[in-house]
Amino acid sequence: MSETKTELGVGCCVFCGASNPTVHVRFKDTFTAYQYVQAGDWACSRCAVMLEDAKFRRNCWVMFGNEEGWSKWVKIEDVLSFLQNMPNPTFVLYLTLQKRKHGWILAVQNPVLNRNRFILVVDEEKIFFERHRFMRLKMFSENLLAREVPKAVLLGGYPSASSIRRFKLSFDECSRLRSLKRDRLWYLVVKFGKRIEQPKKTL
Repeated sequence: MSETKTELGVGCCVFCGASNPTVHVRFKDTFTAYQYVQAGDWACSRCAVMLEDAKFRRNCWVMFGNEEGWSKWVKIEDVLSFLQNMPNPTFVLYLTLQKRKHGWILAVQNPVLNRNRFILVVDEEKIFFERHRFMRLKMFSENLLAREVPKAVLLGGYPSASSIRRFKLSFDECSRLRSLKRDRLWYLVVKFGKRIEQPKKTL
């Protein structure tokens, strides 16, 4: 349990750096993200709640607000649609694939100030997000997923000969897949991507 500070003191929140933290933090033995925490054991009320509530680790979410008060936590169901149609800043954005990391700490340290270019936090990784590039990758991914190309092929680099024949991949598509093999934004787009159901042909 955390303790509330009776008087505002000097210092910063160990998570986000906000001034005059008011909650004394006691880390659990299972906490493993000390490399992202500043010196001390006091936190702002927002970060103290986020530390203790597992929903901030297990969901993709956005939180609106500013330095004077954050509110309106919203779970994100369709990550790529949200990234395509993001609201105006300022907000905190956190994405997770592993659903167990404390990447939310990096997220509160890197609020979104410009929706076209910002640091996107996924689990405990920071990825540079650029809107124009994201949209190109999303379109490329959707085109291949609509042709039922497996995600393992999309992330595997240059496809095998059998995959090229089976999915009728062009030379340009194969070359692009090879260039994207270690691209973290591409990995994100593919992992969060959903197959688009094609209309059935009627006689």
